[in-house]
Amino acid sequence: EDFDLGHYAESLDGLVLQGGNDVAPQSYGEEPLHPDWAGDAVRDRYEIELVRAFVDAGKPVFGICRGHQLLNVAFGGTLLQDIPTQRPGAQMHVNRGHYERNLHTVEIVAGSRLARLYPGLQRATINSIHHQAIKDLSPEFDVEARCPEDGLIEAVRWRGPSFVAGVQWHPEFHHSAADPAIFDDTPLLNDFLHTARTLRG
Repeated sequence: EDFDLGHYAESLDGLVLQGGNDVAPQSYGEEPLHPDWAGDAVRDRYEIELVRAFVDAGKPVFGICRGHQLLNVAFGGTLLQDIPTQRPGAQMHVNRGHYERNLHTVEIVAGSRLARLYPGLQRATINSIHHQAIKDLSPEFDVEARCPEDGLIEAVRWRGPSFVAGVQWHPEFHHSAADPAIFDDTPLLNDFLHTARTLRG
């Protein structure tokens, strides 16, 4: 049974996909390699239908952490079910003891929209709270940032006609005034909000 979520897309200005449970491997054609990584297929299906409704309506969609991963799956990509298992030697992308204080560097791709939002900034420090990541990138997406230590994808954007973008970190956890060494997410978030306001008219 298909969800009819078009009325949400008609009445709302944009969609933010939050963090949370793992994306179910079945959502991208795999089986869980471990029971702990079974994910939430019901939430996946609901959110993928939401993404389709908002994209069809031309409304902006922004994915955070799990939301970034789900966007890749919704557009035909796949995920690493567990970074340490499938990419041994990778940068530590989650540390339960430090949670949002687990930090690492990202490298912004030159010429991307993200790079245009941050002129002159090639590298930045972001928080990292994820054990899954993009494996096969959607053929419809461009990479906007990577972790330079292991090459894992940290930000993506759709090449289609409307705003669809995701970041692997949590921009909502950071207050730049409190810690100026960390990436200032304000221009990133304002870009999404400005798009939503402009479409509202």
